[in-house]
Amino acid sequence: MLLGVALVAASVVGGLLFWGSTSETIPVLVAARDIPAGHVIQADDLSVTRVRLEGSLSSLAVREGELDQVTGRTTGTVVHAGEMVVWPDLASGPVIGANDVAVTVPVEADAVYPGLRPGDVVAVLATSDRGKPESRTVTLLERAVIYDVSLEPGRIAIGRGSDGGEEDRGLTNVTLVVPRSEAERLAHAVVNWDLTLALLAPDNGSGTSAG
Repeated sequence: MLLGVALVAASVVGGLLFWGSTSETIPVLVAARDIPAGHVIQADDLSVTRVRLEGSLSSLAVREGELDQVTGRTTGTVVHAGEMVVWPDLASGPVIGANDVAVTVPVEADAVYPGLRPGDVVAVLATSDRGKPESRTVTLLERAVIYDVSLEPGRIAIGRGSDGGEEDRGLTNVTLVVPRSEAERLAHAVVNWDLTLALLAPDNGSGTSAG
């Protein structure tokens, strides 16, 4: 009889422990309002709620203690108000916003800064009449974000050589995220001018040339 009582007691305790573990909730971050794709997350964009996590959600959810790790990150998709924030919601690279477009700029392969990578910020400079006395350079765009860099140069005819024929140059294609309002001007410059990408420092905008 004593053995039976002990077994029943152990079963009850085990059941209570299992129920407690499956009912345990933890504090996670949820969207305090609708957060659009491409938005830089601020602390007040998020709030905390308690949920019970099961399966893969346990590793995907952003916990309350991880707020500092997501603040300043960019969303890669829309997160609706009240939705739990998960790590895949955060962009791992540049995001094309609703008012932006991606434009590919051909740059001479031997003039590309070798460390240029997605997420870098550049200024776009345009030079007309290269090699002539009337040549001039202007700043076409104060700021553009690198979306992609193709490091495999091709042989593409891009202009007239000194003998009047088409001049072939190896090119590297750099895709820039720019405001939609600047897309036509940039496209015109790609066809008619020589472009230089000046790498900007993240904080003060100073940098080196890459183009």
